[in-house]
Amino acid sequence: MIRSIYDYVEAQAVEYDSLALDIWEHPEKSGEEARSSAVHRDRLASSGFAIREFPEMAYSFSAEKGRGGPVIAIMGEYDALPGMSQACSAAREALVPGGAGHACGHNLLGIGSLAAAEALAAALEGAGLPGTVRYYGCPAEEALGRIPLVKAGRFDDADAALTWHPADVNTPHRYATSANVAMTFRFRGRASHAAMAPHAGRSALDGVQLFNLGLEFLREHVERGVLIHYVVSDGGARPNIVPENAATTLYLRAPTAEALRLAAARVVKAAKGAAMMTETKASWEITHGKCDFIPSDAIHDRVARAMLELPPPAPSAEEASFAKALAATVPRRDREATLAMIGAPLGLLKRAVHAEAGDFGAGYRIGGSLDTGDVSYIVPTGQLNAATWPLGIGAHTWQSCAASGSSLALKRMRWAAALLAETGLALATEPGLLEAAKREHSGKSRPYRSTMDL
Repeated sequence: MIRSIYDYVEAQAVEYDSLALDIWEHPEKSGEEARSSAVHRDRLASSGFAIREFPEMAYSFSAEKGRGGPVIAIMGEYDALPGMSQACSAAREALVPGGAGHACGHNLLGIGSLAAAEALAAALEGAGLPGTVRYYGCPAEEALGRIPLVKAGRFDDADAALTWHPADVNTPHRYATSANVAMTFRFRGRASHAAMAPHAGRSALDGVQLFNLGLEFLREHVERGVLIHYVVSDGGARPNIVPENAATTLYLRAPTAEALRLAAARVVKAAKGAAMMTETKASWEITHGKCDFIPSDAIHDRVARAMLELPPPAPSAEEASFAKALAATVPRRDREATLAMIGAPLGLLKRAVHAEAGDFGAGYRIGGSLDTGDVSYIVPTGQLNAATWPLGIGAHTWQSCAASGSSLALKRMRWAAALLAETGLALATEPGLLEAAKREHSGKSRPYRSTMDL
């Protein structure tokens, strides 16, 4: 069946490639994806999907087709990263200096998931089988992500959820991710002339600096896997004025949402202590947060089988040459680190492109965070990675942005779409698979509470 699904996707390759390139050429940052969202909605509507826009997030929507159960959710994204503008070139070359760019490959992710939804709906309809395909248009993944949709219950009636991500390797996403929260700590003091009356002032910047120092000492006494990274987002106006206002913007990550809450409680205490020492007032707000990803072995086993049944399309000589030139811009040690974090063998680096199906990451956890994690707390969730850029190249780089506009990336996008559709079809039709995924999820999952509600 996977060959016929792949043939369905390939028959519309020109259309899917054109849509993905159109979004790559018109990148929109998180919260600004009016055009990109419309491209997805219009295409799905023209394919007979019923569109429903959600009030929780601008440019979010669902597109549904089919009848009855099970409900198979397929998730797509389409936001770009600020400052990552890049031509499809093996040299650093911004298309728009300082502009946004698809350095996480969401131009591919969104359209690949869209193609999967269309292919799965066509397969169910063609066979006269029940089942509902629901595509979720998920904006602002690089910022807030789909957490408002999860909190609003938009995934509660889904039986399983699927997605994929552009990457440097072909593998089921068996590895866990970190829970995270973004917080801004603001200190308010009292301004005065820093030379004439420093004693009259209460420095908000002193509060920030002592808070940050407290974070440095805290690093030694938190659970393994807790990460703290921050910037001074407001350091005052002028050196001769005791700063009345100052702020630290902080990202906190931990292996699980529960471990994150424990670490966050200590971070808040550090802020309160710094405020006490400097006679300032500290306040804080959470701007976004994500739960850790709970992988579904049952779904990922089926993804791995589909990858073996349909090997990834090979790069052309020209595509391999481009990938080799792009990989050469990254030090080998950095490329090795990218593979090592999910247990992929370093011997893969003998070639520039991952040419076969792999199966990496079981038992590993990465430091990064995905809003797919919140979905995985609610419903059995599977994800796969497809090698759309060279081996050892990381996301959020100009190299990954360049690769995301390449012909090889488009070929691998269509391959990923077929794998997702085949997995969705298996969940809807293969006896016992969905039930096994649900049993596993029931045993692994924990009560859902958004990390934004610490």
